[in-house]
Amino acid sequence: MSRLLLLLVRGVLLWVVVPVSAVVWLCLAIRLRRRGVGLGRFLGWVDLNLVAALQRTVLRPFFPSPLRWTRWREIETVTHRVGRLDPA
Repeated sequence: MSRLLLLLVRGVLLWVVVPVSAVVWLCLAIRLRRRGVGLGRFLGWVDLNLVAALQRTVLRPFFPSPLRWTRWREIETVTHRVGRLDPA
C-alpha cells in the first residue's frame, strides 16, 4: 500500500518537477557540464531527493526508515534516471 501511494504521488509530482528541473539545468548547464553532469543525471538526482522528501513528509507514517538525502556533492555518482513512463 505504501509503495503504491509513493508511486501515485511521485508520478503526479514528476509532471511539475521534471520541466522545472530542466529549466534549472539549462541555467546551470555550463557549470554542470564541466563536472560531467548531464540532464539525465541531474533529473535522477532531483528524483531521488523527491522520493526522500515524500517519504519524510507526506508519506511519513508509511515509511519508518525513509531514503537518505542525496547530497549535491554526490551528483557525479548518481546512476538513477527518470524513465519515460515514470510520470504516467
